[in-house]
Amino acid sequence: MRRVVIICVTLLLGVMSVSAQSNRSTLLDRINEIKKQNDIYFWDQYTHPNADSAKVNATKRMLVDINPLSTEGRRLSVADIMPYATYISLDRGNLKQCFVYIKREDVPPIDGVPVTAPATTSPSFGISENMATPSVSAPVQKTFVPDAFVQRVMQTRKFVDVYKLLKYLNSQGDILQFGKLKEVEDYSSLDLILFDMQSQEVITMLSPVTTGNIRINVVHGGEDSLDNYPTEMTAVIWYIKK
Repeated sequence: MRRVVIICVTLLLGVMSVSAQSNRSTLLDRINEIKKQNDIYFWDQYTHPNADSAKVNATKRMLVDINPLSTEGRRLSVADIMPYATYISLDRGNLKQCFVYIKREDVPPIDGVPVTAPATTSPSFGISENMATPSVSAPVQKTFVPDAFVQRVMQTRKFVDVYKLLKYLNSQGDILQFGKLKEVEDYSSLDLILFDMQSQEVITMLSPVTTGNIRINVVHGGEDSLDNYPTEMTAVIWYIKK
């Protein structure tokens, strides 16, 4: 009888494990489908030891894409958009990854005005249509400036010194976690620091994946990919900022 019970429990645990793996696979398929539809969705993701922090930071990252499209300086906060967004949570070892998305058409309005609505035209005040209108100059392109942390890492340069810096910032609570790339199974949602294995100096720094294998190079602001850096020549440290 005892053996029968053990067999039943073992079978039950096996079924539960297969079910969990199947559910995880379904969620990953859903995430990958959304990432391919940037014309329909706003989305982002964040990994953190704390599930709530992962959710909040994923939302903040998504708002970086949404708010610049607003007119007349309107801005949405995390609290504004959370009720309208959908969240998918996944376990990444001892970390929690949160993927957030929202249909572009479902982004809530501010004061009754859609965030992504085109700017309203100014009234003419009776000016004749035949009068010459002043020319509008093209917008000035802003020069990308890396944030203070990125600048500090790039100035530190050497692998050993950067590691010491991360360890210090971790003790101060500014860096929540960091480690070698081989320590994590999925690093698509992690920020990366790349080093040249020969010189032991920083090459560049990359954001989490935005779509496909594309990341943002946080040193110069352009698109980049980990695939652009040969694995046999590159050492990588991942990190999670506060």
